[in-house]
This record gives sequence, structure tokens and C-alpha cells, in this order.
Amino acid sequence: MREADVLIIGGGLIGLLTAVELADRGARVVVLEKDDVGFEQSCRSVAAINLPGGAPSARMSLLRSSAEQWANFETRWGYGVDLNADGWYIVIENELDRQWLEVERSTWQATAGYPESSLLNVSEARARFPQMQGHFVELDVRHGGHVDAFMVMRALTQVARDRNIEVRCGEMVRGFQVGGDRVLAVTTVKNRYAPSLVVIAAGLWSPDLCNQLGFHIPMQRVRAPAAETGPMPPGTIPGFLRGATFGAKQNRNGTVRITGGYRISAMLHDLSLRDGRDLGIWLPALWQNRKDVSFRLDVKALGMELTSVLAGLVRDGDMRFPQRYEPLSSPRDRERQLADLAGLIPLLRHARVHRYFSGVMDLLPDLEPVLGQVPGTTNVYIAGGFSGHGYMYGPGACAAMAELIWTGRSEVDIEPYRPERLLGPLRMRKQIF
Repeated sequence: MREADVLIIGGGLIGLLTAVELADRGARVVVLEKDDVGFEQSCRSVAAINLPGGAPSARMSLLRSSAEQWANFETRWGYGVDLNADGWYIVIENELDRQWLEVERSTWQATAGYPESSLLNVSEARARFPQMQGHFVELDVRHGGHVDAFMVMRALTQVARDRNIEVRCGEMVRGFQVGGDRVLAVTTVKNRYAPSLVVIAAGLWSPDLCNQLGFHIPMQRVRAPAAETGPMPPGTIPGFLRGATFGAKQNRNGTVRITGGYRISAMLHDLSLRDGRDLGIWLPALWQNRKDVSFRLDVKALGMELTSVLAGLVRDGDMRFPQRYEPLSSPRDRERQLADLAGLIPLLRHARVHRYFSGVMDLLPDLEPVLGQVPGTTNVYIAGGFSGHGYMYGPGACAAMAELIWTGRSEVDIEPYRPERLLGPLRMRKQIF
């Protein structure tokens, strides 16, 4: 393997975006991925995105930067990602939905970068979308849409190849050799690497890596089940559609991908050894959302976690992570979400689910990513904790990280996302999604 300026641990969306941004700035980059590129959440996400529209906010936020980069992604990188710019629509059916929207709208308008949002009444909405024949009272309309997650990862893999970035799949990081405040080497099952800089972009597994460097991330693993139907007529789902109990988008081939809603997401919390340490932070939020969050014990994942702990005790910090991690999806819950969606769009009453699957999100208490230099180190950075919003934040966050790593500064202010904030008291955001 050739020498690298930067070694990136993790070959998902964030790892590859950071890699190509660094390569465009002149860095020699190597990416290590324990599975295949995008194997976990990056290829399982609904990949909803914000897009430019209306008057931009005064400051360049991560969301604004990401919106602009998604709008120009295919032109800049030269590969298609099936960009859908048909809009982002939030369905309001009752007073509880309206209360949720009031809180969420204030957050959106403060952070989106393109905060324009409008409300359509039932007549206006049906004139625009006649397929919406079920009950609702309002439709919130924003600039946005979605991309195809598989196409994005395929595009980034090709961009990396074009820029001579070495992406090594099936290579699991096992530990670090540390000297003072620097990582001198990164060891894997097969090799030993000695880069100048290290970026941890390992998604769910980033806390385990950071623990080896003395930095704790209070992250929870929240399973995000989804399903996909057979092909439906074009235009069945406009843009990215969210209801209280469902989220949906339509792929170019006509299939409809269904996921959780904004108030009732049907998320599954996989119990892990991490839970005990951060129980004081998470327990209030878990109790508040107890009707929505179901607790599960993934025996395989817990077994791997125990194996990693024991290996670390026996072999001085040696780490093990699950490979080919395939969490289950509950067909019953997905069928219920499809039925709720069909209540709004009757055309879907005849749809049948062809595939059930799950991703797992890296949830942080304040739902903000963690971006910057790992405290206590001088040559290790982290980009993670996107809490289900990796596609929304990703391009802006990775461009900012590349600037910070390569030049020591960033045009976009990433101070609110600095890792040091996790060292102090953390407050749970009232609305998880």
C-alpha cells in the first residue's frame, strides 16, 4: 500500500465524501472499510435531502451547504444519483401533528439555510396532488427531495477511483498504537498503517474506536426498519412525503420505499453494553418516547460486543466489530405503515411489500453531528453521530471537515458540532425526529 496523508476509517457516505473532498485538496487518502462500501446505513437510508429554494439564510449553515452541493452533485462529480427535486411534504392530520409541526418548523427555519416553508389547505393540496384523497387538514411544503442511496455510493466509489483513493474493503480496524497525544499507527486484521492523520467515520462503531483514545461518545443504536413495495404508477408519491406514522418516497423504477413517521417512527432500540454508562442521559427521553420505541435484544450484535470487550482485556485494546451486520425488520409494523400511507393515497391499497430491511442510526442526545478533532489527540478527527440525517448534512459536513483537516479552518461554522461539547452536560432534544 502506498503512503497516505490521511487514513479514513469507514467507507460509508461520510467516509467516502470526506475522502474525495480531501483528495480534491491534494491529500493522498486511504479508506478502510470492514464490509463493502455503504453496506450499513448509507445504502439503507431513504436518502431524503434539503435543496435550494427561496431566499437563503444570511449564514452558510451545514444544511445550506449540503443543499447547494446536492443540487450540483451530478455536475461536480460527473455521475448520476437519480436526484429528485420534487419537494418535501409533511402531512398534518390532527392537533397532535400540528403541535409537532410548530416546534419542528422553528428548528427548520433556524437551521435549514433555505428555510422557506408554506402550508397548503386540503383544497390547495388536492388540486396539486389529486392522488391524496384520504383525510388530512394541511400539507407543509418545503424545498427538497431525495437521491438514490445505492447510486450515490456507486458514484462516490467511482470518484474515489478517479482520484486514486485506495478503498480497502473487508479490512477491519483492530486498534491504535498511540504515542503521547498522537496515533502513530492503525492496525487491522491484515496490516499496519502509519498515516499522518486519521479520520474516524465509522458510523455506529465510532464510539468504540474513540474509547480507545480516551474520548467517550454517548451514542445509542436505533434500528430504523423499512420496506419497499413493487412498482407503482409514476407520481404515486410526490417528492419525499412524511406523515405522523410513515415516511415514503418513490424510486425511479416505481417501487415505493416506506419508513417511520415524524411522531411515530416504530424505531427499535437494540440493547447494548453502552446503555448502562449513559442511562442518565437517555432514560428521560426513552421514557418520554416509550410508546414509540421498542426495546430489542440482538443476540448476535451483543455477542460481538462482548467478544470485543473480552478481546480488549486479553489483547490490550484489540477491537472486534460485527461484519455483514443485517438487523431484522418487523413485517407487521411495515404493513401498518403501508396501510396508513394507503389511507392518504388510496392507489396504494393494492401495493404489496416485496422487501423488508433495516438500517441502524447513530443517535446522539442533541441530534447534532460530532465534527472535529478528537479531544486529547493532535492527529485524529471524527465525523459521525448524524442521528439519521447523514444525507441531509453529509456534503456540507464533509466539505467542512476536509477544509478543517487540510487547512486548519472551515468556511462553514462547525463550532456547534465540536466534539468537546460531549464532555459537558448534554440535554436531550424534546423531539427525536
